[in-house]
Amino acid sequence: MNLVITGGTSGIGFETVKSLYPSFSKIILPVRNLEKAQNLISQFKEPEKFHCIKMDLSSIKSVDEAGKLISETYPKIDLLINNAGGMFPGNKITEEGLDWTFAVNHLGHFHLTNLLLPNITKGKIIFLSSEVHRIGKLNPKDIGLINSKNSWSKYGSSKFYNILNSNYLDSFQNSNEIGFYSLHPGAVRTSFGSESDILSKTIISLSKLFFISAKKGAETTVFLAKTPSDKLQSGAYYKNKKPIRPIKDSEDLQLQKQLYDFSLMKVKEILS
Repeated sequence: MNLVITGGTSGIGFETVKSLYPSFSKIILPVRNLEKAQNLISQFKEPEKFHCIKMDLSSIKSVDEAGKLISETYPKIDLLINNAGGMFPGNKITEEGLDWTFAVNHLGHFHLTNLLLPNITKGKIIFLSSEVHRIGKLNPKDIGLINSKNSWSKYGSSKFYNILNSNYLDSFQNSNEIGFYSLHPGAVRTSFGSESDILSKTIISLSKLFFISAKKGAETTVFLAKTPSDKLQSGAYYKNKKPIRPIKDSEDLQLQKQLYDFSLMKVKEILS
């Protein structure tokens, strides 16, 4: 069985990899830092299980190159976990002219998922969202979040986008062969927020006393990965290993399609 996971070299992602390592014959890690990834996998008993591929989620061109390589190398993918993400300064823009939060938390995973979707027959796709999605929204005039300068609202909207995308794919596929899930991992003690603005860093730092461990934060992801699909609810949003209802707008098919169409347009613009 083949697993693809982003953000698999730190925090929740690394704990997820450690938990799922025995269950997969190949673990594909699209990573920004190949040297860091190689050092981490050397601690595993079978490092040859891993395939590290250079990929920067903030660059759609990088995602395109890595995604096509993965697709060509692994005709069958059993599980894709879109785990990577973070909170970034409100005015941070990528080299391709995208808002950094939009690119890393949504559009990079959007494109990677679309590239790998044909390979994921009878498999699962998991999106790590957050309860912060409840302060998020989709503004038709600023879907790309380029005009918003508030780190928290951008982060909340990007996590809302993860649920919208998961739900739209679940409806769009119209098939029981692929399970689509989004989840809240919990407030986790990781490097989350280390690249955000000073105020956000301070708030997160003061709150970490009440945060859970990365291992605990990985539990719902691991639960979704290991539980048979017929015992899960595709298109659902999970928290503490149980489906709960996200904000009502996440069920709005029109919003889902708006996000999908806009995202597809942005990818095509960058790659054309």
